[in-house]
Amino acid sequence: NGKPDEGKLYKLNIRTGKCSVLLDPAGGSARDPQLDYDGRKMLFSYRKAGAHNYHLYEMGVDGAGLRQLTYGEFDDFEPTYLPGGEILFVSTRCRRWVSCWKTHVGIMHRCDSKGGNIRPVSCNIEHDNTPWMLPDGRVLYMRWEYVDRSQMDFHHLWAMFPDGTGQAIVYGNQS
Repeated sequence: NGKPDEGKLYKLNIRTGKCSVLLDPAGGSARDPQLDYDGRKMLFSYRKAGAHNYHLYEMGVDGAGLRQLTYGEFDDFEPTYLPGGEILFVSTRCRRWVSCWKTHVGIMHRCDSKGGNIRPVSCNIEHDNTPWMLPDGRVLYMRWEYVDRSQMDFHHLWAMFPDGTGQAIVYGNQS
């Protein structure tokens, strides 16, 4: 990325307004931070300097205990904690390419809290993005589709259960 502040992971103290660096990737990039339910640790995507892929990492909110959860030749990003302790994330492990562009497709996958037992929970032919837990136990996410819409404009919101079942467009979200 080349710019000194790009890709760092910061912590903001709301009381004092002071920002402190939790992770300085020194030429790499950290993205997609997500707190766990008790606010003691966080998931994020991290590509080390010189590496080609993002992987999932976890560490304490104080910056201690950094550990890598996923490995391989794929990009793993946009993680979120599931209520039972597992992790839902987007990955290019499906080995698909976008039909109209030279980029890998990322669909949702699930793994245990240590990054093991990885399995897909969606099968979209284009991208799934930004999974987020809803209060009713479903996952809200964006889905890239070409049906009656531009490839560049708004991506519909969908919901599903964390195991991948019950995928449906969110009502009232038609373009």
